[in-house]
Amino acid sequence: MPRRGLRSLGVAAGAGLGFGAWMAFADATVFASIVPQVQHDMVAEAGPLARIAWFARGAFYDEVQLRLIALPVITWAAMALTGRRGDWLHWLAVLLTAFAAYPLIARGYFSGLDWSALTVLREVTLHGAAGVLWGWLCWRHGWTAGLVGHVAAHVSLQPLLSLA
Repeated sequence: MPRRGLRSLGVAAGAGLGFGAWMAFADATVFASIVPQVQHDMVAEAGPLARIAWFARGAFYDEVQLRLIALPVITWAAMALTGRRGDWLHWLAVLLTAFAAYPLIARGYFSGLDWSALTVLREVTLHGAAGVLWGWLCWRHGWTAGLVGHVAAHVSLQPLLSLA
């Protein structure tokens, strides 16, 4: 449950909607030349509502794997290895989940990319940063807030991708 009730869900929804808009803007401008073909194909073949539904399901599975399983396991392991607690340990777990665990569960997606320095920059600034945001929301506001933020990002991202 959200730690701060509806306030947590509002923070999550706002953060997600804003981040989704940022992703669409970045793909339409800075990263336009390297947007993966699979994204172009999906936008051409399915409408925004169908894509939101598809990605909401994926967001749920990502959040279960990454924020309900990986994040607490990494946090626990870091505490066990260091014998310490504190915010820095949670930040370490959030970063490791976003930049190490996510690529492991999304290796099918990553294997289909044409790798270049710009592709790496896109993945870090879009998917990596999103993972940090969802991890922070989960840590500070609860798992439901992380899920709401993740889904909300697709609520703004998917219709905006259709406009590009």
